[in-house]
Amino acid sequence: MDYPTEQQLPVEVRDIVKKFRVPVDRLKVISDDMVAAMKRGLESGSGRQSSIGMLPSFVPALPDGTEIGNYCAIDLSGKNCRILLVVFEGPGHEPVKDIQNFVVPKQVMTGTGEQLFNFIINSLKKVLRDAKVEDQTFHIGFVFSFPCELTSIREARLLWWTKGYNIPDCLQKDMVTLLDDALELSMTVKGRVKAIMNDTVGQLAASHAKYGDECIAACVIGYGCNSAYLEDVKNIKKFDPEEFNYRHEKWL
Repeated sequence: MDYPTEQQLPVEVRDIVKKFRVPVDRLKVISDDMVAAMKRGLESGSGRQSSIGMLPSFVPALPDGTEIGNYCAIDLSGKNCRILLVVFEGPGHEPVKDIQNFVVPKQVMTGTGEQLFNFIINSLKKVLRDAKVEDQTFHIGFVFSFPCELTSIREARLLWWTKGYNIPDCLQKDMVTLLDDALELSMTVKGRVKAIMNDTVGQLAASHAKYGDECIAACVIGYGCNSAYLEDVKNIKKFDPEEFNYRHEKWL
């Protein structure tokens, strides 16, 4: 499809477009201010000294296409719960994917933690049943895009709800533990959570696996605006690698 050039647009449209054009010198100021805020966010313990939180994900590296195995992603980022089954077969092979989307009922979004995680498990059971892989064991990644305090790649304490959710008995609890407990109680799903992250980190990981090193950052603009990139641990002044027994040079 061919799009008109700016000069081919009606005068009224060109006048509107001009209002969205940011001068280069102004972009430079915005860029410098953003870098300064990011540096402050890497240094401050609470993040309050910066308008950019620079929150840790505890993800040490990005996939490079050599991965092999059966994986399951559970994405709870809003009013939808998406479940993705992926089979990685190594270099030169496109991942085999199976995805289903489930709308989270309003009564579940404002109910109890047990209702929420039972809904997730029942949705997962349907996906496994439809794909005829109920007997297989999967490594599970949990995309949970709500404000959390992460203390490891497998531990995220929920701080507060957003996006229409209000489930008080989940607050201040570890979401991985709640999902793992629900998986164990199901007695049918073979797999445990290996990592928890927000949708931006997941998007960067998926894009890097497909496009390689040319993909260096991710940005998701929806209910909020979040970005992710790989940083040198030595630059993260508020983080003590020894305290968390963290032995990697990078951190997402």
